[in-house]
Amino acid sequence: MLRSLRPYFSPASGSLEVGAKEDDDAAVWRAETGRVVGTVDTMVEGIDFRLDWPGYRFRLLGRRLMAINLSDLAAMGAQPRHALISLSLPGRLRLREVRDLYRGISERARAAGCTVAGGDLSGIDGPIVLTAALFGTIRPGRRPLRRSGARSGWALAVTGTVGRAAAGIGLLLAGKKPTSTAERRWVRAVYDPQPRVEAAQILQSVGIRVAGDISDGLYREIERIAQPAGLGAVVDADQLPLDADLRRSREHAWSSGLMESEDYELLCAAPRPLLEAARRRLRHDLDLELSIIGTLEHGRGIRVHVAGRLVVLPGLGAGYQHFR
Repeated sequence: MLRSLRPYFSPASGSLEVGAKEDDDAAVWRAETGRVVGTVDTMVEGIDFRLDWPGYRFRLLGRRLMAINLSDLAAMGAQPRHALISLSLPGRLRLREVRDLYRGISERARAAGCTVAGGDLSGIDGPIVLTAALFGTIRPGRRPLRRSGARSGWALAVTGTVGRAAAGIGLLLAGKKPTSTAERRWVRAVYDPQPRVEAAQILQSVGIRVAGDISDGLYREIERIAQPAGLGAVVDADQLPLDADLRRSREHAWSSGLMESEDYELLCAAPRPLLEAARRRLRHDLDLELSIIGTLEHGRGIRVHVAGRLVVLPGLGAGYQHFR
């Protein structure tokens, strides 16, 4: 039986029938026209998060669970529609904490126009395990954003700011409590990432077709776009949109921003005029920057312009990899 989350979530407004009644075995919704995109992601206590991190509340945990899945839909250019949530929770949690977790999920879903249609709740003796499956649609007449299809000579660009989440994780894993404004900003990037759903729609609307999110690291995402096309890339370290405090405080901050993971920005590749058009739209509509950071070229590997030198970086080990 599907244990409905309806006490905590309301269906989206309108005529669309969404959700599951208390005795139903599955959620039901009317099929929208166009392509359907699905994604699923899991967060495990002790691996993806720790409850003893300073200031980390269950509401933020719920927001992050939704955000990482919304980012996957954004990376495909999909508009979020429905979500199914599966929570495996130990009995030691208080009801207030569970409600706060649901509240965080609901906040993120509502902001993205996504209905939480149902899910499952299970008791567990081990660590907390949180899973969300999200479904979205591609607008009729548009194609999904994909990593394949890049061409030599195209420019590479990334939304927003990079490096904050990696710096925040570094503080948290070192057992340090953030004390400065900059450190609090870095930790907030870990606790409450911002999925670029609206930005992805704008990228699509100007004609960009190649993109992905950089949650596993900017370097790895460049590889994923370049390698299927048999290409390499040149990246300008000075053009990386690093957090300003991070760039000032660390000599090789560009390396962290390029190689580490957990940012939920979008990387895209396209002819420069398209990226310039997207930059203007993103700045006007969302007050969001799009930074051109490099170029795709014939050959293999990724090289970085640093202080007048061209540095070749090994790809092995860059970014996040499961089971490593």
